[in-house]
Parts: sequence; C-alpha cells; structure tokens
Amino acid sequence: MDRRRFLLGASALGVTACAQPERELLDEFADATIPLEPGAPRSTTTTVAPVESQAPDEPKPDNGLPVDVPDEDLPGLSFVAEAIVPSVGVSATRAIDEPIMEFANPIPSGGPLAFLVEDLADLNRMEVLLPTRPNGSFGWINGSDVRLTRHNYAIEVRLDDFLLILYERGLPIFEATVGVARENAPTPLGRYYTTELLRPPRPDSVYGAYAYGLSGYSETFTTFAGGDGQLGIHGTNDPDSLGTNVSSGCVRLHNDDVTYLVETVGLPIGVPVDVI
Repeated sequence: MDRRRFLLGASALGVTACAQPERELLDEFADATIPLEPGAPRSTTTTVAPVESQAPDEPKPDNGLPVDVPDEDLPGLSFVAEAIVPSVGVSATRAIDEPIMEFANPIPSGGPLAFLVEDLADLNRMEVLLPTRPNGSFGWINGSDVRLTRHNYAIEVRLDDFLLILYERGLPIFEATVGVARENAPTPLGRYYTTELLRPPRPDSVYGAYAYGLSGYSETFTTFAGGDGQLGIHGTNDPDSLGTNVSSGCVRLHNDDVTYLVETVGLPIGVPVDVI
C-alpha cells in the first residue's frame, strides 16, 4: 500500500521504515520558528480588503461577507486573524465587554499569535476558535487588534483509517498515511487549527523535519514531558510507526510528507484541522 497519494492526477511514493519511541512536547522548539526570510516556506495567505475599500463604481459582492473576496475564492475559504498588538483580549459574547482571558503576542515559540475566524459577520467583532483548553473554546475579539488574511486549505485526520487528507478549495489534493495516538492516550476528536510552524533543531529528532502546533490539547495529559500537552502534526524519525496507534496524542507524518506540506504547498498558520 502506498504511504501517500497525490490526488487529481499526481503520482504516489512508497514507504520507508525504522522505529523508536516518541515524545510529544512541542514547546522545546521555542527557538525554532520558521523565519520569514528568503528561502523560507512561501506564504499562501492573502491579505483581506474590506468591502469599503472598493472604488465607488465597483460592484459590491453579494456573498454576505464584509470583505472583498472573488467568487472563485469562496470554496473552502477560511479567514485567519493575526495579532498586531502585544496581547489580544477575548470576550465571552459579541458585545464589547470585559475580556475573560488574554493571549500574548508573540506566542511562547516566538511565532505570531493567530486565531481561526469562525464568524466574520462583523469586521469589528470576530468570533474565533481559541488555542486553549477546553478544546473547542471560542470567543470574540476586536478587529482592530488583528490583521485579517484568508486561504483555501483544510485538513482532515481520519484516526481509524490512519489517514491525513489535505483539501484545497474544497477538493482533496493530497493524502498520507499517519501514525496516531494510542488507545490509552487518544487524540481528542474535534475541530482545531494550525497555530505555529516549528523546525526542530535536528531533522532526525522525534519530531522529524517540521512540526505544526495545533490549537488543541490532550485530554489525558495536562502536562507532558515538561510541556502543557499541546497537540501537533509533525514528522518522525520512526517511519515504521506510520499506520499504527503509537503516539501520545499527536499525528505523525513521514518526513517527506510534512516537508511537502511546508515547502511545496506552503501550508500556512490558521488551517482548520478536523479530527474524526
């Protein structure tokens, strides 16, 4: 069986193997955030322009969005709110009230604080998915605290099938066999998003070539190996573990596959990840 398949006519690659136990801590790569400099993975986000920025004689969109998005970019559309202030307050309601929590920018790894926007009916008050416990938490933030971008990617992780599927504009374009969590430390089902991209100091580490942090957390471990039990999608130095229940909550990819997502696709921060 092929380890991965490029869909829509692209070719498949085979599998390699070795074995070694894994630790799931992403925090140890605090100094490993991918630098935005020449040679770094390309950005696939597009800065969002409010409808009000259009020229008076241009037709206004009828898609119900308060931003200018061409119709061809609507399939699989996601919005990402990246902080432009030192901290972002989150309220429990759409009303402008006292924040119930604050998120620091940058995040501990040094990367930018970003939220996946779940409701963009109002550019001034956005409903966002939060990178915190309990999983699936959401709240409202001020639009003036963030820079809004958009992209058309989504990830689905099918635990029972040991499969990760990447979608672009609603269509599957890539899939790969993954290693998933053990039964006594399952990956919680639900909706998350990529919060950071890290490059481990060594590509032969347990995290492989790259690691995407997720907004979700283990429901088995409140702490793990010195960290807070954050979930992630990352490479591995144990490709023989792919297709098995092996991790403590994270999703393992072959190094070739995670490198493809980072360096070829340029998968950005703020990509929704549905674990089913």
